[in-house]
Amino acid sequence: MMQRELIDKYFRNECSDDERMLVLEYFRNHPEEWNKYMSEEDWDNFVTNEELAPELSEELFANVSRQTLNKTKRRTIAWLAAAVLVPLVIGAFWGYLTLRKTSSQEGVVTAGTTEQMIEKKNVSDTLMNILMDDGSMVMLSPGSGIRYYEKFVSRDNREVYLSGKAIFDVGIDKGRPFIVYADRLATTVLGTSFTVESFAQSSVITVKLHKGKIQVAAADIVQEKWNGREILLPGDEFIYDKTTMLASIKRNMPAEQMVKAGPAYKEDNNVRRPDLYTFDISPLSDVFDQLSNYYQVEIYYYPSDVKNKYFSGRMHKTDSLGTILNDIATLNQLKIEKEKERYIIRKKD
Repeated sequence: MMQRELIDKYFRNECSDDERMLVLEYFRNHPEEWNKYMSEEDWDNFVTNEELAPELSEELFANVSRQTLNKTKRRTIAWLAAAVLVPLVIGAFWGYLTLRKTSSQEGVVTAGTTEQMIEKKNVSDTLMNILMDDGSMVMLSPGSGIRYYEKFVSRDNREVYLSGKAIFDVGIDKGRPFIVYADRLATTVLGTSFTVESFAQSSVITVKLHKGKIQVAAADIVQEKWNGREILLPGDEFIYDKTTMLASIKRNMPAEQMVKAGPAYKEDNNVRRPDLYTFDISPLSDVFDQLSNYYQVEIYYYPSDVKNKYFSGRMHKTDSLGTILNDIATLNQLKIEKEKERYIIRKKD
């Protein structure tokens, strides 16, 4: 049974998209419930110009008619009214989703007042900075535009509609997510910095996160082939192909840090050097640690370059470090660079 509170919220036009879908689906499956929530005055005042697809309208009408065949005349009239109004309400909802994605939407009625949608277009050749009332900053690229309600009238979220490219630095508001609708994608954040690029003439939509954490999802989960949700971390880039309707992510790989082999010994340390030194299938990281200690020389390398690489061999006390490192490099597709008194080991290009 649907909660009365949620249905009342729907008639006050305060539902989220998901909540609206739940209510409309409920009335579609239980058309007899309309009479419980709609008075005669409500029926008389409820007007919409939106229409539903004929097949769905007929299906709902037939469903209602079957359930009302044996009712009184007054009940029959009410049920027929429900049969007409249910598809109209659902049609209005789908019309709302369509209007949300076009540039023709200019206002919305909330709490008995009409709030106009602000539209900003950047016709210059430089970035346009736009400061919103919640503290969010938008840097709008040339040839781009955004639409939004100046005071973010929705109590549930802060919605912005983008055409083109913009960098968003979103003010933190944990109670109201900031949602950017760009063609077929909806990017949701609480407070962070990211870039969305969605030009009409481009076949792809991209979302790149600079800091914080965001969620990217399909704006229309019914029509899209890709209708999942992805969480992006700083440096990640989300790419949606409008032709194939598929999505991919370029994950950010933090730059690898070069490490120094062996412990930090001073030159005057007493290090015992055996006449022979044997390596038996030893990991290169261990080999470099021991060589750095044995010869008291700094050796640097990237861990990924020596991962799963090993060395077996015997060195003599009289062997030079350069010779040993060159032998190791030759066997493992590495190269040796000497800078002053230290060695740097890299993977061959």
